[in-house]
Amino acid sequence: MYTKLKGICILAIAIAVEFNAPSPLHPTRECHLARHSKQLASGIWGVVDVSLESLFPNPLIRYRRRPSGCLIQQLPNGVAKIVWVEHSEVGDGLVYGANHWLGNLEIVSPGRENVLRLPERMMRKFWANLSDLAENIWRPVPLKGAENVLAMIINAEDEEGQPPGTSIVIATTVWVLTSPRRVFDFLNNEGTRNRYIDLQWDILTYGHHVRETGYIDNGCDHGNQVSILEVKDQIVVILLQEIYTTLTGSYVTFAPVEASTLDMILNGGSPENLPILPSGFSILPDGPKGNEGSTGSLVTMAFQILDTASSATYISPDSVATTFKLVMETAECIKAAMLNPLNLGT
Repeated sequence: MYTKLKGICILAIAIAVEFNAPSPLHPTRECHLARHSKQLASGIWGVVDVSLESLFPNPLIRYRRRPSGCLIQQLPNGVAKIVWVEHSEVGDGLVYGANHWLGNLEIVSPGRENVLRLPERMMRKFWANLSDLAENIWRPVPLKGAENVLAMIINAEDEEGQPPGTSIVIATTVWVLTSPRRVFDFLNNEGTRNRYIDLQWDILTYGHHVRETGYIDNGCDHGNQVSILEVKDQIVVILLQEIYTTLTGSYVTFAPVEASTLDMILNGGSPENLPILPSGFSILPDGPKGNEGSTGSLVTMAFQILDTASSATYISPDSVATTFKLVMETAECIKAAMLNPLNLGT
């Protein structure tokens, strides 16, 4: 496809894309784009997208990508500086405008520290699990009160990076009347995992002490980091956690790991094919804006748990009941904590 501008032919590629919200309860947004890429100067490239629906309206498509794209600047030592502008429209309202530009993202390419590669895989798997992609076969949960709860079976006998056997992913989305930053700060505080205190959310660490034993900053925002959490029981359980926040959304993801696995990674071993079962939260702004941004939040939670009682085509009733209780009690704990005046947030 060619576009003519002042007598110059500019090459643009027509592509079909899907945009996924981090919740299986939100359908994918389909869009047809014209994409133009160009090297602007030595070591600087630009990529621009625009919806073809702007030229050829389709009443069945309620998503439009307004002029969006990125500038990529090559820096020394294998580092790239990326300025990304996201400008999208859903239905009759703007989702991302100028005040939601993602700004300067510092992405380390080959020089990324080895210890950060496992949480990076964990986060990618968490996002893939949450999406409404065609390969994710979400099923309704046949229990009373489970209208907004979905479950999915993952059979990973031959999938690298997943524990062998069958696991269940269960997810739901709830709306809370508080700012995304307040929810984010509450969920990423290891103190709120402890059931000894009034404000808590982690059902799986009930009655046990959770403490952060170390962390690595991962990005420009002080809220972006990878942590190692220790859960003290009769045996010590280690959780790998990554927290990440931007103006357009925040994430808290975590997964249990073996102590020997961490030792291997810290000693230079590759984390690429290590089994990992990510769980966590996505937090999106949803509501009128106040002094701290949006006054409401959409909180999606998903838990992936190994289940020997289920198979690739069957979820046992006991597993359904157990995982449903887990996700609903977690949701209720979060909603109650957001209403508690002791949880002042930021």
